[in-house]
Amino acid sequence: MKTFASSISKVFYGTLIHSRSIKEIEYIKQGLLFIDTQGKIAKLVKDVAQDKVDASLEGVEAEKVVRLTSDQFIIPGFIDTHIHAPQYTFCGNGHDLPLLEWLDTHTFPRESKFQDAEYARKLYSKSVARSLRNGTTSACWFATIHLGACKELVNIIQEQGQRAYVGKVNMNQNSPDFLVETTESSVRDTRAFVEYVKEVNVGNTSPLVTPIITPRFAISCDSELLTELGKLAAEYDLPIQSHLCENLNEIGFTMSLFPNSVNYTSVYADHGLLNDRTIMAHCVHMKDEELDLMKEKNAGISHCANSNFNLKSGMADVRKMLNKDIKVGLGTDVAGGYSPSILEALRASRTASVARDTETSLVVAELFYLATVGGARVMELEDKIGNFEVGKEFDAILVNTQVENSPVDVFDHDSVETHFEKYLFVGDDRNNEKIFVQGKEVRLPGAAVAHRK
Repeated sequence: MKTFASSISKVFYGTLIHSRSIKEIEYIKQGLLFIDTQGKIAKLVKDVAQDKVDASLEGVEAEKVVRLTSDQFIIPGFIDTHIHAPQYTFCGNGHDLPLLEWLDTHTFPRESKFQDAEYARKLYSKSVARSLRNGTTSACWFATIHLGACKELVNIIQEQGQRAYVGKVNMNQNSPDFLVETTESSVRDTRAFVEYVKEVNVGNTSPLVTPIITPRFAISCDSELLTELGKLAAEYDLPIQSHLCENLNEIGFTMSLFPNSVNYTSVYADHGLLNDRTIMAHCVHMKDEELDLMKEKNAGISHCANSNFNLKSGMADVRKMLNKDIKVGLGTDVAGGYSPSILEALRASRTASVARDTETSLVVAELFYLATVGGARVMELEDKIGNFEVGKEFDAILVNTQVENSPVDVFDHDSVETHFEKYLFVGDDRNNEKIFVQGKEVRLPGAAVAHRK
């Protein structure tokens, strides 16, 4: 008969930090977190004194137990709800132009190179590895229009061990000739991509990769293509992602293309692309009726503050979104955002909220929630990931504030709470000592071994 102890693959003892709600961070300072052989959280015991630990671990083999130091703590993995895999090749470049010019000058020429699947594999290996090193255990990836390259991205994510939504991008108008598809080829290749991911996932009860329907934005897709993509999403019961109300010129152009829709958000709704599995990036310039439609459809928003600053798009009113109980998570939007780190996205979100209104600016508990549970809600995965509730899958970061060359300095007066806050606002990937997805430690290619001071 299988005992509880025999079903356990790993146990962590020490400080555990997660969101209980958007207003509350729970600091568990002497916690025992049991992970089962399926990669799920089997048990969480709080406030276990050191002299009681062995009794609580009865039957669990010693090599399965990880005892954290006072410099270490475990948090849920970060969730990046909007990132472009091919754009990592020019991450940190080109922030002197507004959105539409930036696309024509930097993005489209770079993305055209991904027609070469071998090139794609080389570059995507770096994109995914960098995202993982920064503690992103789940990501919503935009690829390109190229079917072969999209398959390579799926393969790399599987190999490296990240949880991901991956989208083959759709574009059949208002784009360079080298990136324009026909409606027929776009739908055909999207279907082929979905079927490929299904084949990859055969036999896996908890697959890492999910295909996501990805019209780039309404400007790049005519009404016929949007309609067909809406049908595909319904046929396969798939999530949907796109861009919405990022830039004023973009909004004006969109409305000139879709005069029968009452606003930009309605363009997606009118084509069957706005529902509870939809993720819309940016949403900077939303009318109240558009936010109300997002709430009515239970669609999610990816807040990409870093990108919105860099491309001069504006500052989204996240407080208004949260007051309407709209699902909101954070996105890096590489390469509109200059960093693939959700920590940087969190910091930019704080700055944007203060700049909008100092009285209602986002506080630490809210920012951490958006980076974890909020992202899980946006991806409709809150029953699986986001915090350390029993039954959820163990996606996590083991943080060490005192690794060699740590950007975080700790002093005698610091507490668990201030350690954590310093990590959020000063830390970086050097502090991410270990990363876990579905209970398994991710082995990053070329990753340096962390050394404590």
